[in-house]
Amino acid sequence: MIYTILYIKVSMLEINKKILFLDTCEVHFSDYPYDVEEVDFLNFRYCKNKVNVKGFNRHKELTSIIDLTQDLDTIWKNMDKKNVRYRINRAKREGIEIQTNKDYKQFFEMYKSFIKKKGIKSLFDIFGVGSIDLKTMKEKGTLFVAKYYDELLVGTLFLKDNQHIESWIGASKRLDVDKRKKSLIACADRLIDWEAIKYAKERGIKEFDLGGLWSKKEAEKDIKKKRINDYKLYSGGKTVTRYSYQKSYSKTYDFLCYLYSLKNLQRKKS
Repeated sequence: MIYTILYIKVSMLEINKKILFLDTCEVHFSDYPYDVEEVDFLNFRYCKNKVNVKGFNRHKELTSIIDLTQDLDTIWKNMDKKNVRYRINRAKREGIEIQTNKDYKQFFEMYKSFIKKKGIKSLFDIFGVGSIDLKTMKEKGTLFVAKYYDELLVGTLFLKDNQHIESWIGASKRLDVDKRKKSLIACADRLIDWEAIKYAKERGIKEFDLGGLWSKKEAEKDIKKKRINDYKLYSGGKTVTRYSYQKSYSKTYDFLCYLYSLKNLQRKKS
């Protein structure tokens, strides 16, 4: 049974974005949705509780969580030997250097190039305002980058509070390099996650969220989605159910979303 409840707003992270003249807000690390003043659209990601709150649409999501209350040895042993532990050790042998909260601008440029070459499009891109700007990355994110002889190869931007850390935005040069360096990037990416796990444990953070999974049904139909799931599950996390909640306060925003859905439909037909 699902209950409509009253709640107190607790730990959360609000990320404000703009689409043309419309204000949107994306909320992470909140157990429940709540209203936010002076926004046109509100989106809650990965809420733990399934509730009915007036005006909000709810969607089920899956994600992979590593329990950071375990000791490091246990977390290490739960990782796949070939696909994770070997790559972490290789990255160390190759001299990959992990840096924290440096090179935001360089990462931002790599991110823009990466999503363009991947063909990743969002509502923000359609209307020419970009997905996430550099200022927001610096203010909201904790950045881990991997360097090889001073060349930035790959990076992950994490969101965190005092209880959770979440893999938010990742980008690399793997679409621009030869086979050997592409393999090195895969190893460096694993090392970033391992260093982020250690960083989070040192700060008493209890959950490491790898940032969402496709359902088993979706993954079986699409090899790319299956590879994404495999990549995250190899890290030893547990699949858990979370809920997203959305609420629109603007008819203009609804109309823009309608136009965006039409554009997507036309693209699929072409």
